[in-house]
Amino acid sequence: MRSTDMDLNLTFSHQSPIDEMVSETFDTIDAMAADDVYQSNGRLNAPLLFKNAKILLQSGDTVLAKNIFRALIERGEMLGQSYAGLAAIFELEGKIDLAIKSYREAIIYDPTFSCLRALAELFIQKQDYQGAIGTLLRANNLPKISAQQQFAIHKHLGNCYMHLAQLNNAEAHYRKAYELDAQSDSLHVNIGSLALKKGDTATALLHFREAARINPKNAGALTGVGLALLGQGAKQAAHDAFVSALQIDIHEVSALFNLVKCAYELRSFEQVSLILQEYIKNNTVNSNILYSYAGILYHRSMYKESLEECEKLLAFNPNHEGAKKIKELIIKAKT
Repeated sequence: MRSTDMDLNLTFSHQSPIDEMVSETFDTIDAMAADDVYQSNGRLNAPLLFKNAKILLQSGDTVLAKNIFRALIERGEMLGQSYAGLAAIFELEGKIDLAIKSYREAIIYDPTFSCLRALAELFIQKQDYQGAIGTLLRANNLPKISAQQQFAIHKHLGNCYMHLAQLNNAEAHYRKAYELDAQSDSLHVNIGSLALKKGDTATALLHFREAARINPKNAGALTGVGLALLGQGAKQAAHDAFVSALQIDIHEVSALFNLVKCAYELRSFEQVSLILQEYIKNNTVNSNILYSYAGILYHRSMYKESLEECEKLLAFNPNHEGAKKIKELIIKAKT
């Protein structure tokens, strides 16, 4: 198992693309729609068709909804909303490049916050952080955005700058986000992560602990506490923080890796053994996890169990040198 950086929460906490688009564009359309597909002048009744697309989307029929959006686009009707609908469907289908293209078209005609936000998130998924930054900055210049929306923009701008290693820019946007909402546990985790990157473990610990106070179930906050304590040389306290994080979310990979590291340095193997056992029981396990578990069992003198894990590892990776070495040590220990 190898170390990983703390996983910053880069995605927006928002509704699905379909629901978000519906809530922003359909409310007025519902009031406008008549019952006929064509108006008296021969033009399509765009509000009615859009309302039908809403119903189709909510029922999961994206094929027919897509056809409606394309028909509206071909006729030049409600272009912003129609491109947004098409983009949301492409996103649901996993066609990210087509979704990006359609969101860009939608923004030309109707630059709504939801479209800009969705586009930024797709850029982040593709690790195009510069593209995300440009989109988020444009969203921040929209008129009448709420304080909550401004908070989301600045927090995610900070995250993007973190990934680009532009730490001063990240700090500036985290500070603006903090001014808008000082009680966001996820923001405190991100600020703590920034402080860790700067080598400021005291500030990092302060923010991670504050995040854990605000939300005691935030496993990332407790992982951060452990990382900050580890940076200060407090190995036992770090060990205990990693255990607490994994008791909340056993999939905290950074906590799991560092718990194994602490266990070896402290020569304390019981808790990490139980956690690894639980992880293996409920997850598809890679060779690093099995190797860690086999090694922990060996150090607990549980030779039979350790040998069984080595055999599992060698069954799908016959050339794993670590597993071979543990087998040799077990044989020596038994003789």
